[in-house]
Amino acid sequence: MTSALQPLTPLPPAQFPHATVADRVFTGVGTALDTGVLRAMQLVVERALIPGSEDVEALRRSAQQMLDPELQAEPSRFFEFLNEPPNTLRMHSRHRRRLDGGAVFDCRIESDYVPFTPSEASTPPTPIHTELWSHELGRPRGTVIALHGFTMGRPRLDAMMLMASHWFERGLDVALFTLPYHGARTPADARFSGEHFAVPDVSRLSEAMREAIYEIRRVIHWRREETGAPVGVLGLSLGGYLAALTAGLCDDLDFAIPIVPPVCIGDLAWRFFERTRHHREGGDAVLTQDELRRSFRIHSPLSHPLRIAPERTLIIAGRGDRIVPPEHPAALGAHWGGPAIHWFSGSHLAPFGRARIVRRIDRHLRSIGVI
Repeated sequence: MTSALQPLTPLPPAQFPHATVADRVFTGVGTALDTGVLRAMQLVVERALIPGSEDVEALRRSAQQMLDPELQAEPSRFFEFLNEPPNTLRMHSRHRRRLDGGAVFDCRIESDYVPFTPSEASTPPTPIHTELWSHELGRPRGTVIALHGFTMGRPRLDAMMLMASHWFERGLDVALFTLPYHGARTPADARFSGEHFAVPDVSRLSEAMREAIYEIRRVIHWRREETGAPVGVLGLSLGGYLAALTAGLCDDLDFAIPIVPPVCIGDLAWRFFERTRHHREGGDAVLTQDELRRSFRIHSPLSHPLRIAPERTLIIAGRGDRIVPPEHPAALGAHWGGPAIHWFSGSHLAPFGRARIVRRIDRHLRSIGVI
């Protein structure tokens, strides 16, 4: 498997379609909400993620591995396990509750994931957690693998945010996947769900991305073998990033729908850093903006060519998003050759017009014969 080297260029400004007066009003409200939360997030970055002087050298060393010239030239080497057939599935499932026309199961798949660079500090992989909403009678039309955002990972909340009940009513099974270090997989010493996923360590964060892709691939194969029906990914925010990355690494997806997806973790990291008091008061960055972008380059969706037909993808993005700025989904659309983008009114945390988002995804899934 190979992937073309993509140039490191600034993300261009997004070009929006015409907006009504109501759209502009809702977008303004959403932008204000995102901006307020962004300020609070900056305090978290300041207190929890800015490394102390004693950690600076370790952080620099963590970036060097990801800056290896061979990896930078061929990022797909980081995911070489995709060239190998998946091992035999070992799964344990437990009935959770009934649904109208089906049931919910808690599924645990044993993981045999091996880190890119194993070390004495590497911990054994935890089981892959998926809550499956399964139809009872007949074969489902397909499966939506739903990928939650950063700090999420609790299936009941994820189901609401990722519109699981709607897809189930459309005849699709829904696999609510819990990302590594989130939800029930949160380590005991973590202060919140996902903290260990986004640690200020370039290699460890990249390893978490790699592990997530390994696990998503396992779930894709499981659902395809189980149902013989189409399988696709739908992800929100961090889940959108992983949905987009999956579409650039796996050619056996039937659809990919990233919602408010970032595409350059280095850009996001720098954006948070330059708004911290540490930076405003003249504090040095451990890594420059360019170094940050190159450090996380190997798992950026922009570093891997789309491996499914563009018409099988749909990007959902917010006009007023300040958590993941609009240039990120716009850059993904340009990289993918111009697939459909639905720009909703509002922002990352206030997606107004949710019913229109659902209708647009419905129309997309109908157009490719999934529902």
